Amino acid sequence: MAALPGRNTPLHLAVMLGHKECAHLLLAHNAPVKVKNAQGWSPLAEAISYGDRQMITALLRKLKQQSRESVEEKRPRLLKALKELGDFYLELHWDFQSWVPLLSRILPSDACKIHKQGINIRLDTTLIDFTDMKCQRGDLSFIFNGDAAPSESFVVLDNEQKVYQRIHHEESEMETEEEVDILMSSDIYSATLSTKSITFTRAQTGWGRREDR
Repeated sequence: MAALPGRNTPLHLAVMLGHKECAHLLLAHNAPVKVKNAQGWSPLAEAISYGDRQMITALLRKLKQQSRESVEEKRPRLLKALKELGDFYLELHWDFQSWVPLLSRILPSDACKIHKQGINIRLDTTLIDFTDMKCQRGDLSFIFNGDAAPSESFVVLDNEQKVYQRIHHEESEMETEEEVDILMSSDIYSATLSTKSITFTRAQTGWGRREDR
């Protein structure tokens, strides 16, 4: 689908101009919901800014459908790549920074631990949420089990509460409405991730004569 000036897609314009019938027609023809314009806003973000609950719900459902289809399409290639890739353990250290003076000092940071064995991956993290300049810490594990059926592949473990939750492919009407409530009551952010400053350091062992792991 060709983009218009400002990298707005027809779906962007339909949402911004309030042309609901046009927007629903575009969604029926699988117009991409995740794509962003030059300002970094998706059609869903535009709908949230206008407070149109009906449009937000329609876009959210289509976004989840497109995300599921994308995952299912990429799953065979992912499993093939995991089989060919050797097992490993990786620690990923990251932190938020801001151009505002001194703000970077209070922004969150974390060290994600990634374990890969066979066609299974586990990611451990301690940062759960960051709201009103306050960090919420915990101990979560996100697990992808490549041996399980697609509907049971993704699991989230809360290691502190000793509970787990499967990430479902389908959500109930109540869950969707609750998510819409959260979207409509939350601020809209457009985040970008810079990879320019990423560096990799091989871990070493030994005291006198250090060797790469």
